[in-house]
Amino acid sequence: MRSWSPFVKVVFNIAVAVFVGIIFFALLKKNYYIFNLYEYGVYCLTELIANSVKVVLNLFGFNCLTFGKIISNTDGVSLILDRGCVGRNVLLVFAGFIIATPAQVWRKIAFTAAGIAIIIMLNVIRISLLIYVGTYHNEWFHFAHEYLFKYTLYAGVFLLWVLWVRKFRSSSSSFSPQEKVHC
Repeated sequence: MRSWSPFVKVVFNIAVAVFVGIIFFALLKKNYYIFNLYEYGVYCLTELIANSVKVVLNLFGFNCLTFGKIISNTDGVSLILDRGCVGRNVLLVFAGFIIATPAQVWRKIAFTAAGIAIIIMLNVIRISLLIYVGTYHNEWFHFAHEYLFKYTLYAGVFLLWVLWVRKFRSSSSSFSPQEKVHC
Protein backbone atom coordinates (compact mmCIF):
# COMPACT_ATOMS: atom_id res chain seq x y z
CA MET A 1 0.00 0.00 0.00
CA ARG A 2 1.37 3.39 -1.02
CA SER A 3 1.48 6.13 1.64
CA TRP A 4 0.15 9.65 1.15
CA SER A 5 2.38 12.40 -0.16
CA PRO A 6 3.26 15.25 2.24
CA PHE A 7 0.99 17.61 0.26
CA VAL A 8 -2.01 15.28 0.63
CA LYS A 9 -1.27 14.95 4.36
CA VAL A 10 -1.29 18.74 4.78
CA VAL A 11 -4.51 19.14 2.77
CA PHE A 12 -6.13 16.36 4.78
CA ASN A 13 -5.02 17.94 8.08
CA ILE A 14 -6.36 21.34 7.00
CA ALA A 15 -9.71 19.74 6.06
CA VAL A 16 -9.88 18.04 9.46
CA ALA A 17 -8.97 21.33 11.20
CA VAL A 18 -11.71 23.18 9.29
CA PHE A 19 -14.23 20.46 10.17
CA VAL A 20 -13.26 20.57 13.85
CA GLY A 21 -13.45 24.39 13.74
CA ILE A 22 -16.95 24.29 12.26
CA ILE A 23 -18.05 21.82 14.95
CA PHE A 24 -16.44 23.98 17.65
CA PHE A 25 -18.19 27.15 16.48
CA ALA A 26 -21.50 25.30 16.16
CA LEU A 27 -21.08 24.16 19.76
CA LEU A 28 -19.87 27.63 20.71
CA LYS A 29 -23.14 29.19 19.61
CA LYS A 30 -25.25 26.51 21.30
CA ASN A 31 -23.41 25.90 24.58
CA TYR A 32 -23.53 28.67 27.16
CA TYR A 33 -20.42 27.49 29.05
CA ILE A 34 -18.22 27.02 25.99
CA PHE A 35 -19.37 30.40 24.65
CA ASN A 36 -18.54 32.14 27.96
CA LEU A 37 -15.14 30.44 28.13
CA TYR A 38 -14.38 31.61 24.57
CA GLU A 39 -15.58 35.15 25.32
CA TYR A 40 -13.48 35.25 28.47
CA GLY A 41 -10.43 34.20 26.43
CA VAL A 42 -11.05 37.01 23.92
CA TYR A 43 -11.54 39.45 26.83
CA CYS A 44 -8.22 38.38 28.42
CA LEU A 45 -6.40 38.71 25.09
CA THR A 46 -7.87 42.20 24.62
CA GLU A 47 -6.84 43.24 28.14
CA LEU A 48 -3.33 41.84 27.62
CA ILE A 49 -2.83 43.72 24.38
CA ALA A 50 -4.37 46.99 25.65
CA ASN A 51 -2.23 47.01 28.79
CA SER A 52 0.89 46.05 26.82
CA VAL A 53 0.29 48.92 24.38
CA LYS A 54 -0.15 51.29 27.34
CA VAL A 55 3.18 50.16 28.84
CA VAL A 56 5.03 50.49 25.52
CA LEU A 57 3.64 53.94 24.80
CA ASN A 58 4.28 55.18 28.34
CA LEU A 59 7.91 54.02 27.97
CA PHE A 60 8.19 56.30 24.92
CA GLY A 61 6.75 59.34 26.70
CA PHE A 62 3.09 59.07 25.78
CA ASN A 63 0.66 59.45 28.64
CA CYS A 64 -1.76 56.62 27.94
CA LEU A 65 -4.62 55.11 29.86
CA THR A 66 -6.72 52.03 29.20
CA PHE A 67 -10.41 51.63 29.88
CA GLY A 68 -11.21 48.01 29.06
CA LYS A 69 -10.69 47.76 25.33
CA ILE A 70 -10.12 51.52 24.85
CA ILE A 71 -6.60 52.95 24.73
CA SER A 72 -6.39 56.73 25.02
CA ASN A 73 -3.58 59.25 25.28
CA THR A 74 -3.64 62.82 26.59
CA ASP A 75 -3.33 64.19 23.04
CA GLY A 76 -6.90 63.08 22.40
CA VAL A 77 -6.22 59.98 20.33
CA SER A 78 -8.19 56.90 21.35
CA LEU A 79 -8.41 53.44 19.84
CA ILE A 80 -11.04 50.82 20.48
CA LEU A 81 -9.64 47.31 20.25
CA ASP A 82 -12.30 45.40 18.38
CA ARG A 83 -12.10 41.62 17.93
CA GLY A 84 -10.24 42.02 14.66
CA CYS A 85 -7.74 44.40 16.23
CA VAL A 86 -6.51 41.91 18.81
CA GLY A 87 -5.67 39.39 16.08
CA ARG A 88 -7.67 36.42 17.32
CA ASN A 89 -8.36 35.22 13.77
CA VAL A 90 -4.71 35.65 12.80
CA LEU A 91 -3.69 33.62 15.84
CA LEU A 92 -6.19 30.88 15.02
CA VAL A 93 -5.10 30.68 11.38
CA PHE A 94 -1.42 30.58 12.39
CA ALA A 95 -2.06 27.80 14.91
CA GLY A 96 -4.13 25.93 12.31
CA PHE A 97 -1.32 26.06 9.74
CA ILE A 98 1.22 24.76 12.24
CA ILE A 99 -1.08 22.00 13.46
CA ALA A 100 -1.94 20.99 9.87
CA THR A 101 1.66 20.33 8.84
CA PRO A 102 3.16 16.96 9.71
CA ALA A 103 5.64 17.18 12.60
CA GLN A 104 6.19 15.87 16.08
CA VAL A 105 3.49 17.02 18.51
CA TRP A 106 5.95 18.64 20.94
CA ARG A 107 7.44 20.69 18.07
CA LYS A 108 3.97 21.85 17.04
CA ILE A 109 3.08 22.88 20.59
CA ALA A 110 6.38 24.69 21.19
CA PHE A 111 6.38 26.54 17.86
CA THR A 112 2.69 27.45 18.13
CA ALA A 113 3.22 28.91 21.62
CA ALA A 114 6.34 30.83 20.54
CA GLY A 115 4.64 32.02 17.35
CA ILE A 116 1.55 33.24 19.23
CA ALA A 117 3.80 35.19 21.62
CA ILE A 118 5.64 36.77 18.68
CA ILE A 119 2.39 37.62 16.87
CA ILE A 120 1.01 39.26 20.02
CA MET A 121 4.21 41.32 20.33
CA LEU A 122 3.95 42.34 16.66
CA ASN A 123 0.34 43.33 17.26
CA VAL A 124 1.31 45.43 20.29
CA ILE A 125 3.90 47.21 18.15
CA ARG A 126 1.31 47.67 15.36
CA ILE A 127 -1.28 49.22 17.70
CA SER A 128 1.36 51.40 19.37
CA LEU A 129 2.43 52.72 15.97
CA LEU A 130 -1.22 53.37 15.08
CA ILE A 131 -1.55 55.60 18.13
CA TYR A 132 1.68 57.37 17.15
CA VAL A 133 0.41 57.92 13.61
CA GLY A 134 -2.97 59.08 14.93
CA THR A 135 -1.24 61.57 17.22
CA TYR A 136 1.37 63.06 14.88
CA HIS A 137 0.28 62.17 11.33
CA ASN A 138 -3.50 61.83 11.46
CA GLU A 139 -3.85 62.20 7.69
CA TRP A 140 -2.03 58.85 7.29
CA PHE A 141 -4.04 57.01 9.93
CA HIS A 142 -6.54 55.34 7.58
CA PHE A 143 -3.80 54.11 5.23
CA ALA A 144 -1.66 52.87 8.15
CA HIS A 145 -4.61 51.11 9.77
CA GLU A 146 -6.19 49.55 6.71
CA TYR A 147 -3.09 48.66 4.72
CA LEU A 148 0.41 49.28 6.03
CA PHE A 149 0.35 47.83 9.53
CA LYS A 150 -2.29 45.17 8.86
CA TYR A 151 -0.36 43.65 5.96
CA THR A 152 2.92 44.01 7.83
CA LEU A 153 1.41 41.83 10.56
CA TYR A 154 0.24 39.32 7.95
CA ALA A 155 3.74 39.28 6.45
CA GLY A 156 5.17 38.55 9.90
CA VAL A 157 2.80 35.61 10.30
CA PHE A 158 3.74 34.35 6.83
CA LEU A 159 7.45 34.59 7.69
CA LEU A 160 6.85 32.62 10.89
CA TRP A 161 5.12 29.93 8.86
CA VAL A 162 8.00 29.85 6.35
CA LEU A 163 10.45 29.54 9.25
CA TRP A 164 8.37 26.62 10.56
CA VAL A 165 8.32 24.84 7.22
CA ARG A 166 12.00 25.38 6.46
CA LYS A 167 13.67 24.96 9.83
CA PHE A 168 11.54 23.13 12.34
CA ARG A 169 9.02 20.97 10.53
CA SER A 170 11.55 19.48 8.12
CA SER A 171 13.63 18.03 10.94
CA SER A 172 10.70 16.06 12.34
CA SER A 173 10.37 12.34 12.04
CA SER A 174 6.76 12.26 10.92
CA PHE A 175 7.68 11.59 7.29
CA SER A 176 8.67 8.08 6.40
CA PRO A 177 12.27 7.64 5.13
CA GLN A 178 10.97 7.13 1.59
CA GLU A 179 9.04 10.42 1.73
CA LYS A 180 12.08 12.31 3.08
CA VAL A 181 14.04 11.41 -0.06
CA HIS A 182 11.30 12.84 -2.32
CA CYS A 183 10.74 16.10 -0.38
